[in-house]
Amino acid sequence: MLDTDSIITGLKELGVVAGDKILVHSSMAAIGKVDGGADAVIDALISAVGPDGMIVVPTFACVAPYDRRTSKTPLGAVSDKLWRCPGAVRSLHPTHSVAAIGKGAEELIRDHEKAPTAYAEGTPYHKLTQIGGKILLLGVDQDRNTTLHTVESIVHSPYLKNIQGTYVDDELQQITIPIADMAGPHRDFIGLDHMFRERGIMRTGRIGGAVCRLIEAGPMLQLSLEAFQKDPAAVLCDNPECKDCVIQRGLIKKARLKNEDFILAARASDISEHWDEILLAIRGEGIEALELSASEYLRFGKQLEDEKIKVVSICASATDAIGVAAARRLGVPLTMLVSSKEGFKVACETQASGVKTLMINAGMPSSFYADLYGDIPSVPGFGFSPAQFAVAGEKAFLQVFYRGTLRKHTEFFYVDDGTFDGHPTLPGKGNGEVKEIISMLRCRSFAGPLVIRSHTAGVTGFRKTAAAFWDLLDNM
Repeated sequence: MLDTDSIITGLKELGVVAGDKILVHSSMAAIGKVDGGADAVIDALISAVGPDGMIVVPTFACVAPYDRRTSKTPLGAVSDKLWRCPGAVRSLHPTHSVAAIGKGAEELIRDHEKAPTAYAEGTPYHKLTQIGGKILLLGVDQDRNTTLHTVESIVHSPYLKNIQGTYVDDELQQITIPIADMAGPHRDFIGLDHMFRERGIMRTGRIGGAVCRLIEAGPMLQLSLEAFQKDPAAVLCDNPECKDCVIQRGLIKKARLKNEDFILAARASDISEHWDEILLAIRGEGIEALELSASEYLRFGKQLEDEKIKVVSICASATDAIGVAAARRLGVPLTMLVSSKEGFKVACETQASGVKTLMINAGMPSSFYADLYGDIPSVPGFGFSPAQFAVAGEKAFLQVFYRGTLRKHTEFFYVDDGTFDGHPTLPGKGNGEVKEIISMLRCRSFAGPLVIRSHTAGVTGFRKTAAAFWDLLDNM
């Protein structure tokens, strides 16, 4: 059984010195049996930092409204005991309060509730990084390290949310405040552990049964910011079955698309027959637009509206009365494959009937489609499929797009690649010169849809195709 003196010894061996200002995340279960329980751990912490030091603990409350005088915290016995200690002060923040005891405690917690966020500038978490503070993980891992949310908040990660929180002030009035950049569900903070260790800003040791980490808060913040500069998803896991991180990664991509003129879309039939799978797949890629068949529109109409998913086109033949009616009702193009003069005639007739029509090249050479357009004043727009020009033996950029005849009519571009001998490939891996065309479209501020096409049916195939598209964009 541990006692106060043995815990003090363990803290000093870990690197705690007099005057330290330490934010402590702890687990009594990990430490094991302690003579005096949480009170003894608190006494040891206070003794180890001395009269010039400070101990801080998180004291979040899970029941609203938060009242710093009465609200219990579910964050363990040490946190729930320390805020009640004589001399301890507790911040007013409704969701991410802290309690502190020692020199500088009042200044640390002051105006926490007035900061625009829960963890960034103006909060105790950020202040501690600026005054040489440390973070002690006492029997817990990096996933309990709240200060890592500070980094997300400073860079305004696109997946953070804005919420409201309510607290009871010292005059017993309930105050509701906005809280920006609130962290959501799953994180992979554990993945940063090796970086802190390798860069020499974290020391590890053991107190009782608890594996302990003592981290320099300021350098930790800086290293984490560097990680975010390299990868905005630095603290999200890459498990494709983790719905939380799939969606959060998608929000990063969605924010990136705000800088583009084009509309990124997908074809629902490439992904799944089930709406939940389609929605998660496109949200994971930052996509909020779909090309649908008529039957898909009839099946998913309500969900599309509820989720605010834009329909960019109905993919159907002119003889599909339901598809034509859906395109007319939505005011979106009817997209159809054309590989003959008769098919082009039908597309023209559909266009003349008042339904916006786009023809997609289907294996014929570019001269065939260029001749169809000729000087006809009212003709369907063009849906450019580079894979289909590759099938026709043409280089889709140098021999087709670059020459300009079909480029002038292009209203949709399909992120669709393949080889000259007809084998479909991931974007950028075939003969369709997809990267070159996308680059030129961006140079021209193309505002139409770029529709990702996956030739491997299913969610996994779609994700691989989308990943290839994002890789192309990353290298432009």
